[in-house]
Amino acid sequence: MALKKNTLAISLLMVALCGVSMAAVYQAGDSAGWTSMGQVDYKEWASNKNFHVGDTLVFNYNNQFHNVKQVTQQGFESCNATSPIATYTNGSDTVTLEKHGHFYFICGYPGHCQAGQKIDISVVPATSNLSPARPPTQSSLSSASSLHLFVPSILLSWAFVAKLAVAFPSSDLSFRIHCLRIMALKKNSVAISFLMVALCGVSMAAVYQAGDSAGWTSMGQVDYKEWASNKNFHVGDTLVFNYNNQFHNVKQVTQQGFESCNATSPIATYTNGSDTVTLEKHGHFYFICGYPGHCQAGQKIDISVVPATSNLSPARPPTQSSLSSASSLHLFVPSILLSWAFVVFLAFFLSEFPY
Repeated sequence: MALKKNTLAISLLMVALCGVSMAAVYQAGDSAGWTSMGQVDYKEWASNKNFHVGDTLVFNYNNQFHNVKQVTQQGFESCNATSPIATYTNGSDTVTLEKHGHFYFICGYPGHCQAGQKIDISVVPATSNLSPARPPTQSSLSSASSLHLFVPSILLSWAFVAKLAVAFPSSDLSFRIHCLRIMALKKNSVAISFLMVALCGVSMAAVYQAGDSAGWTSMGQVDYKEWASNKNFHVGDTLVFNYNNQFHNVKQVTQQGFESCNATSPIATYTNGSDTVTLEKHGHFYFICGYPGHCQAGQKIDISVVPATSNLSPARPPTQSSLSSASSLHLFVPSILLSWAFVVFLAFFLSEFPY
């Protein structure tokens, strides 16, 4: 009877925990963003995605020239934004797809919708709690703004508990759980403390998009010196450059090359249009655009990186600038800590049952 009670309790908790949302974040148009310049066929872009309830859609654009209006199907087909369901004008707008069906978005500026700046998002119900996480697609992994959580670490904890349950009979498992409880409370408090410190040392890495929603440009929309001065870059952080690679590139250069805008002997060259650079050591990282005149126009950035946060220090708090864009993501409560906390809770919970 006791074994059945425990099995039922574990089963119910497993079902609840396995329902962790496998939500994805998509940036409309990927690195090109939300634009009317004809760089993106939004119909084709959306057709390659599998949108589920709970996913997030991010619109990055220059709000001096664009906006986002959610409209009805009729408004979408006729490019009529006079009675929108919702209007977004921030320049880096996040929309959660809260129900299944169609979400219609257009740009409300004259002529933009007609030029193709419109998108129909078809959303299907969220993946069943008992079905496996949907696999990543190449398009969803091509941008740093598209993040999928496919194997929540909480499931690893369940694998650990399940292995114990199979390896030992009920009586042995009971004995070991009671021993674990006693050791945790009396004998092994020091060891557990070290374990907690080790777990808390998980890297709190951040992802920054250069120029936020404006991206990497020479149009004078961004003062990159000011942009970088408001950030705290640490070893392990990631810098993302989003740009039109027909007109720009990214060259990592020396300090001398940075100051003179000389890209003839770069340390590294990036030309993809959505390039990711991991800041692997402390010091300065200098980047410029190698196209003639662009660096001189201000398309250059000096990233000052400090050593990674100590394992024993608290996680650095988020700044307003780092939270202003969906491309700046801070991981302050790693799910692995929740997993281990749950394992400890489960051990105490089971030890309360008579065997």
